[in-house]
Amino acid sequence: IMNNPHSLECPDFTGDLYTAERNDLTEAGLAEPAAITFLQNMWKRANDADKRKWDEKIEADRLAAEADSLVRKEAREAAIALKEQEAIAAEKEEMKKNKSKYFAINMNRIAPRGRDVIPSTAVMAKLKKGEYVHLYHFTNDGLDRVDHDPTADSNNSTKLVTNPDGSLSWEPILNNKSVSAVKSDAELSIEDFCHACPRMLTAM
Repeated sequence: IMNNPHSLECPDFTGDLYTAERNDLTEAGLAEPAAITFLQNMWKRANDADKRKWDEKIEADRLAAEADSLVRKEAREAAIALKEQEAIAAEKEEMKKNKSKYFAINMNRIAPRGRDVIPSTAVMAKLKKGEYVHLYHFTNDGLDRVDHDPTADSNNSTKLVTNPDGSLSWEPILNNKSVSAVKSDAELSIEDFCHACPRMLTAM
């Protein structure tokens, strides 16, 4: 069916175009009005049948379009889910290869109180003056050196310094051996860095 049968109108079977069809019916014994009614009824029956077929085709096309749309939607969602899974897997693999890069640092966490933070007097003197002090002195290794040898960072020498209030005092001096043993901040591991920072802040 090429055209919508719902839009068609019943032909005028009284016109000259259908004279031959009317004559066939009148020769068969029907009066002309009856012949015209017969032709109209036959056309309406055929048209009703075409309408049902047309409606069934429209419904079938609609269902097919919905099914196709659903398949396409599911395919897109599956592709998106696959990409997300691949991204998660790649991120996990990257975290395995570079654990230090993804080491979680909780800046609100209070530093462990497992040991007293007591750096050497020479280190504390520099810190008190606002001078640069390596974080190493506040790592476990740096504190262990002082625990084992309280004079580890000192050469037992002092220098006379003028305090802000004008008074004089003796200040311990870091020895060369201590300076050479100190690791730079860039050489510290993430764990040492996380331990040392809050300890230095507390000491300050």
